[in-house]
Amino acid sequence: MSYSNFSIEFTIINDVNPLDAVVRAMNVLRRGKVTIRHITVDMSDSAIRVSVKASGEEDEVRWICNKLDKLYDIVNVKYMPEEVQPNKVVIRNG
Repeated sequence: MSYSNFSIEFTIINDVNPLDAVVRAMNVLRRGKVTIRHITVDMSDSAIRVSVKASGEEDEVRWICNKLDKLYDIVNVKYMPEEVQPNKVVIRNG
């Protein structure tokens, strides 16, 4: 089992009761076998954009995205592995 960090992004239609759509999406995330590290929800007049940082197996992340995609108020879903950024070390002489 190989655990990796992923970024999941999806857009929800901002309809009559947008919080219901957000809660449905959060329930899908809760059921997935991943560790949620960070969630950002950006609500505007026309759409709700959700960004999730998660750690886990890619199969589980794919399962979450497939379930989210089946919700009727989700417009699009995508995920991608997060790039590991190496730390820079600067050593000066003198």
